[in-house]
Amino acid sequence: MSGHDDDVPDWAPRSLSDSGAYPVPRDFLGASDPGGAARARRRPQAGPPGEPPSPPPSPRAGGPAHAAARSRGRGHGGHEAARPPRRHPGIMLGPLAAAVGLVLLLGFGVYALASSGGGCSGGDAVTVSVAAAPDIEPAVAKAAERFNDARHEVGGRCARVRVGAADPAAVTTLLSGKGSTGVTERPDVWIPDSSLWISLVQGTERPGKAVPFTGLGGIAASPIVVAMPKTLAGQLRDAGVPARPSWRDLLEAAGTADETGGSPAAGTGGPLPPHLLRLQVPDPDRSATGMGTLMLAGALLGGSPDGQAVFTGVVRTIREGVAASVNAEFTAFRGEADQPYPVAIAPERAVYAYNAGRPADPAVAVYPAEGSAFLDYPVTALTKDPAKLRACRLFRKALASKDSRALVHGLGLRTPDGAAPASFTAQAGVDPRAPHALAAPPAATVAQTMQAWAQLSLSIRMLSIVDISGSMGEQVEPGVTRLQSTIRTAQGGLSLLPDDSELGQWEFSTDLPGGRDWRELVGVGPLGERLGSSTRRQQVLSAFAQMRVKAHGDTGLYDTVLAAFDYMTRTYKPEFVNSILLWTDGRDEDPDGPTLDETLAELRRVYDPERPVQVNMVGYGPDVDVRDLRRVAHATRGEVYVAETPEQIQGIFLRAVSRRVCEPGC
Repeated sequence: MSGHDDDVPDWAPRSLSDSGAYPVPRDFLGASDPGGAARARRRPQAGPPGEPPSPPPSPRAGGPAHAAARSRGRGHGGHEAARPPRRHPGIMLGPLAAAVGLVLLLGFGVYALASSGGGCSGGDAVTVSVAAAPDIEPAVAKAAERFNDARHEVGGRCARVRVGAADPAAVTTLLSGKGSTGVTERPDVWIPDSSLWISLVQGTERPGKAVPFTGLGGIAASPIVVAMPKTLAGQLRDAGVPARPSWRDLLEAAGTADETGGSPAAGTGGPLPPHLLRLQVPDPDRSATGMGTLMLAGALLGGSPDGQAVFTGVVRTIREGVAASVNAEFTAFRGEADQPYPVAIAPERAVYAYNAGRPADPAVAVYPAEGSAFLDYPVTALTKDPAKLRACRLFRKALASKDSRALVHGLGLRTPDGAAPASFTAQAGVDPRAPHALAAPPAATVAQTMQAWAQLSLSIRMLSIVDISGSMGEQVEPGVTRLQSTIRTAQGGLSLLPDDSELGQWEFSTDLPGGRDWRELVGVGPLGERLGSSTRRQQVLSAFAQMRVKAHGDTGLYDTVLAAFDYMTRTYKPEFVNSILLWTDGRDEDPDGPTLDETLAELRRVYDPERPVQVNMVGYGPDVDVRDLRRVAHATRGEVYVAETPEQIQGIFLRAVSRRVCEPGC
């Protein structure tokens, strides 16, 4: 801290730590990299080249002249800058030094007295605190210095601006009423890197706690692009891949699941082979770029009939490639040259800044065919004070000046109209032509999408149960029984689950060994956990391979559901999405088991919305009693999915898993 804490905004964090231990130059950090503010203040673009440093602040107190001088002698955001002292030619000696010193002292005194009149003393000034995203803060701080030097007035009182860098995610947490993560007081003006943060606050506001947002327009722009090494871009071009592939093709090529139903656009026959790319995305909970990627996926892929399942697959892909920051995304470019090839979802500015460091293999920004979401750096007033609002509007006007636009270009950002810096060229890895801007989603959509992300990115804790009754031995296609088709689908679905998911496997019919209708094959636990010489995942696959139809076996459905529900409720883990997935081709046929009414009464009695366990069922075949199965599933906020052909059942697993998106209100 500089020792001038009186000029540091109250909301500004007193300690900013870097979230990633990546020794990469600061200037290509992402839009909302936490802890980037301190180093952002050392960027050379913060002021015009060659500008001489200003003298240190005078020890005299009061007045805007003192405030302006102090502002010019310090770094952005109210901290001291490590500038070298001004060097003056020649030496003043004797009476000449005294005379000059007296003239300077008298001159400063007259200026200070003049500036203290007309209600412009420090205590009477209209002071506006500004929280700016770290990557735009240098330009905003420099504009604030010029604004303060101009001595604007509001109602006869001078207006001044104090600027500090703040992580947009931290400000969002504060404004949403979810606590404090480094920012403790609401600023008067907020300039995040994206309007998505504002929409997220608005979409999650509590009644009676609404924040007074006054939008004043954006001051910069940077589209979200797909960044890849230049060598990879050349190889794809030589292979006939379009210069602007679609988002769907790119996400399919980065899909982490296998081809049995896992890739986001399986079967579309796009120009990029599946699993060719290894996607890196900054954490959507901390980064507007990551959040924007989810919005793009929801808008461009979610409209199809299987939209929820497709979105679930995209979330899996993103979850597997989450990076600590945009910084960390680019470190993958320097790894081993091997498939799948690393690509990064990043703001255009980050590509430009990365290439400015002259890496051995520069990055290329790929602009997808549909267009993209933009980081728009909105200026938003958060105050109801009329005087402060007027001062905010004056400062917003200053941010639109020619000088301020030059500062924005100096940071590798476009101006709001899409105009690029003169340095944007093919050699710099970016295109000076602005891509098509996709419409911004409404606040409710942003909140719903981020809620879906929060739920889908949680690991699953699931008990899978497969029907082995006699009817499962019927053939559904030449040489393939209903049980074999079900197992094939379950095996493909298993590949969608990461190793930290917990899974167990049962089978059921009637009168199985032990006198029960169900039998545990593999206990519930982490798929990656080693159990002897193999992992749980391998044991589940082995259990699938050993399943056999029980000749003349009936379907002890209700007894099995109640036993599974009791087990999963007793062993409930709040850090997971807890569910049961039961595969069957019929209806309950156990005369010695509970009735439908008894089953429903017991489920309703023990179901706890604070510790929810969903029962989802996959019905396969013409004899499924959909109505009764649905009543059982709905008692636990679950659902039933029915397929009549092998082709239909292959798409079932993702939809059953994505059912957790609507918890707990579905």
